[in-house]
Amino acid sequence: MGIVESLCCLKFEVKILEARNVELKSSPSTLFVRFYLYAGNNTKVELNTAEICSRSDKEVMIWNQSFGLECQGNETAVEELKQENVVFELRRRKTSSFLRKWSRSELVGRGELSWKSVLESNGMEIERFVVMGETKDRILEDCDKPLLLKIALKVQASNLVKTKKKVEDLCVCRDCRECNCLDYEAFVVACALDGI
Repeated sequence: MGIVESLCCLKFEVKILEARNVELKSSPSTLFVRFYLYAGNNTKVELNTAEICSRSDKEVMIWNQSFGLECQGNETAVEELKQENVVFELRRRKTSSFLRKWSRSELVGRGELSWKSVLESNGMEIERFVVMGETKDRILEDCDKPLLLKIALKVQASNLVKTKKKVEDLCVCRDCRECNCLDYEAFVVACALDGI
């Protein structure tokens, strides 16, 4: 007999739409958004949008860039996800640097949104502005409007039932209708490779 395990397949879509009220001080620079997705086991995946040039005559910076991630986990993993937040950082890189691509970026603003709010929303999908807390270094011009990042988050979930076969469940014969011959051949190859 096999072991039946209930798994959940989660598909995440993160869309970075635009930033508003961005008025930077000093030299010309490019802006990008860095965000971190929870990947289980206390690890996070770092993702960056494309870099776009900041201009003093533009208060709205548009990315309209999507990222997708698909993973599997059990109910415990989904409960852990509800405790996590997506952290968004608006960052800039000075364009005057010769080695701009490898130069360090500066944090302009930081904000976060909980996965719980997405999972508990209607259709497990939200689109909203996140207020980005400014840094101590005051990279932004003095402005009475808060720095905003418009994002959209979507989660699709589907249940999977996975059956794990035990070694003793594999049939030695190739004629029975209860076992899959491909599983048996894969098992034999795996054992042969393990013995090498």
